[in-house]
Amino acid sequence: MKTVESYTGDIKGFIRFLAERDITFEATLNRFTVISYKNHLLENSYEPTTINKKLNSIQSFKDFLIDKEYMSESVINLGRDRIKIAGGSEKPVKT
Repeated sequence: MKTVESYTGDIKGFIRFLAERDITFEATLNRFTVISYKNHLLENSYEPTTINKKLNSIQSFKDFLIDKEYMSESVINLGRDRIKIAGGSEKPVKT
């Protein structure tokens, strides 16, 4: 249940981002808005893991929209769009 709440919150945040830019969400996604959102998160100092989680949520939402035939093309490629994190950097390091 927490996963659904988290994904729902991520998508609401994305749609709110669009609304703040006077972009009406019409049941389709496009690459420009997804990458603009990613850049907005980077500019506002979100952690890479948080940005990647939000992109995962958008990916799942895109899959839903394609499954329901609201859209047909994939606008996000997690292999290319996710922020690369160095192995081990997600854990605290003792100095």
